[in-house]
Amino acid sequence: MSDKNDIDLAIIGGGPAGLTAAIYGGRMGLRTILYECESFGGLAGTAPKIENYPGFESINGLELTEKMKDQAENWGATFFYEKISAINPKEMTITTYKGNIKVKAIIIATGSKHQTLGLPNEIELIGNGISYCATCDGPLFRNQVVATVGGGNAAGLEAIYLSGVAREVYLIHRRHRMRAEKAIADEVMALNNVTKMFNSTIEEIIAEEDRVGKLKIKNHETDEITEINIKALFVAIGVEPQSELAKKAGIDTDEYNYIKVNEKQETNIPGIYAAGDVTGGIRQVATAVGEATTAAMNAYLFIKKGWYGEGQTK
Repeated sequence: MSDKNDIDLAIIGGGPAGLTAAIYGGRMGLRTILYECESFGGLAGTAPKIENYPGFESINGLELTEKMKDQAENWGATFFYEKISAINPKEMTITTYKGNIKVKAIIIATGSKHQTLGLPNEIELIGNGISYCATCDGPLFRNQVVATVGGGNAAGLEAIYLSGVAREVYLIHRRHRMRAEKAIADEVMALNNVTKMFNSTIEEIIAEEDRVGKLKIKNHETDEITEINIKALFVAIGVEPQSELAKKAGIDTDEYNYIKVNEKQETNIPGIYAAGDVTGGIRQVATAVGEATTAAMNAYLFIKKGWYGEGQTK
């Protein structure tokens, strides 16, 4: 795409929702551009395996999202590794470090980000034993002792993946049992090298030579404090929407900061749509794909009917 100021559809976010919107934008002949400032694939791209996406009995998250990206590029979508710092709904522009870019419709697919434990030294130890992605960093700790914290699908999948890499895995969860899907929970419970520490929370991360060395774990049934020696901690306690950009632009969000949309994936601002995890609901790859399809097709109708030329009002 030679002229970034001659854009029909701008997509913000390169996870499954954004990539799907780019596929549809390209297929429908829209001049489509997608911006991603972290990593293409989003959180789905870090999943050790995805077993509930139609057509694939089991597939690595990175492989699936790379296929989506390739497909979008084959249909003519253009990708940029840039951060969008602002959306101006009145002018229908997006702002990068290179300046403002005029567009006709926008799809926000900024997804979600990992929640942190909130422990004092957690952030400073990221990359030094603290990780939020087992498939990314697990191989660095092959045949060593590691831990993962959480009880949902993400934590279960992390534990399953790590069990095949590490010598021993501690699974720490504050409830009395996992809340993951039954198939995932059953597989975790059957793993011999995964030690399950239920009703427990991490009280302290102890660093040794500026790296994770130990964890202090409190059992809330007995009040017992246990110290375990580990080389890495993989945090999988949930996600929160990345909706700050939308909120700054005056786009409505709910009490949990998810972007509000209607059945057409429209926000409260004509010409601006949202899809995927940033809209809440059932946060699955399949639902992100469906929402993005709806958003892209309605954005196409918005553009082709010329509503964008009427001051962004219908």
